[in-house]
Amino acid sequence: MSNVKLLYLMCRFSLIVGFIVVMTGANCFAQNAATQNLDPKVFDSFLGTYRFPSGELIVIGRSQRRLYFYFPSSGVARGLDRRSPQSDLTWVAGPAFQVFAPVEFKIDFQRRGTDVFALSMWTREGSIRKAEKTHLYREEKVKFQSGNATLGGTLLIPAGEGAHPAVVCVHGSGEQSRNGFVSIIRFVADHFARHGIAVLIYDKRGVGESAGDWSKQTLDDLATDALAGFKMLQDRKDIDPRQIGLWGSSQAGWIMPKMTSQAKDIAFIISVSGAGAGISVGDQVLYNLEIDFHNAGFTNDEIAEWKRAYRILYQIIQEGPTASTRPLEELVRKLQQNPKLTDELRKNWFLARPNPQIDWEHRDQWFFLYDPNFDARALWQQYPGPVLGVFGELDGLDPVSEVTPIFARTLALRKNTDFTIIVFPKAHHILMEMETDKPNDNELPNLKRYVPGYFDAMSDWLLRHVTVKSMTSNKAGRDR
Repeated sequence: MSNVKLLYLMCRFSLIVGFIVVMTGANCFAQNAATQNLDPKVFDSFLGTYRFPSGELIVIGRSQRRLYFYFPSSGVARGLDRRSPQSDLTWVAGPAFQVFAPVEFKIDFQRRGTDVFALSMWTREGSIRKAEKTHLYREEKVKFQSGNATLGGTLLIPAGEGAHPAVVCVHGSGEQSRNGFVSIIRFVADHFARHGIAVLIYDKRGVGESAGDWSKQTLDDLATDALAGFKMLQDRKDIDPRQIGLWGSSQAGWIMPKMTSQAKDIAFIISVSGAGAGISVGDQVLYNLEIDFHNAGFTNDEIAEWKRAYRILYQIIQEGPTASTRPLEELVRKLQQNPKLTDELRKNWFLARPNPQIDWEHRDQWFFLYDPNFDARALWQQYPGPVLGVFGELDGLDPVSEVTPIFARTLALRKNTDFTIIVFPKAHHILMEMETDKPNDNELPNLKRYVPGYFDAMSDWLLRHVTVKSMTSNKAGRDR
């Protein structure tokens, strides 16, 4: 951290530049390869922290369809692929996050009865190391009620007695289980639990053990579900009700400020790659469009026309079913003639589809669920607690250089000016290190490690704002 420089603005706001530069979008990345959900009754026992004889840790996480590993000491992370569909215990990884050949790592899990208790890792260099599962925290399956839906989750509880500070992890967009997209929630939860902070992770509606349908939820609905988990923690004797806060990524940047308008006792907020930090829902979508179409070879003038079409769409949605759609239809017919339109763009962008139609009867389209005009800045300004904003410099889903100054000004206007904004150089939307020099949402498969300092920056900040009963991660050194 010797290259870190601190520039203090206002009272307690710090803008960190240098090794860590000072701030997750609304889109959801596509899963690669694996198509079948992993049975939690089988694979949840794989999850957790394992220790090699050297003391080094390896964390096993999962998404709905794939296992992942992460080395806290180096930041190296990979998705794992089954060596054989018939084998639950042997998994392989390749040279990058979702590139599986040539094989550079092989993990053989060891099971005793129904529980996985150890793993052996082979690397391309030929070394084989065995790691035993640790018990640095315990896990408890939980259920809680949100409206008419029962939601399922897991509470990671640090070692030691007493009432612990706690974090509710709030999802980004899309269909996500309690472990999050590409296991990002699981890795964060593991890190916090090893640092003495309890963590609630839960399944979205209709996913895993939760009832309902996430695809029909508004941002307000998603905030209500997260608040139900927050209130459940307040009633537990092993949780300090005065020290419960939020961690969320991407779309959670809109959800968490909505929660603050309904609960006045949220102790802190950590927002990672947060949508809603400085622009509206509609403008966020336009930024995502600009990045995707620019990477597909469209000119600035062509991109401007596509943006104009979406602004017309927003206006029609605001006016309702009686609005004239003719100007939009005429412009879209013209734009559809562009030979640069790829199948991927047509699939991912509503107005690029062959026959885009506004279906007023079905309200599960994104522009109905998420008001394009919604801007979270007013809610952020009213929140009285400390805030940490973490961003990646090369985020392809969030205009970081634009929103960080806006976010800073918004938070500085509050009575409590205790906030920190961090932008990590060369970092992707999920805070892994990019090897390109421009924002690009399509680099996910080629990523190799989390940017240095990401996990520790969050826990260091949080440990300055809460009091913990015990912390176990110091046995293995600091995370990256």
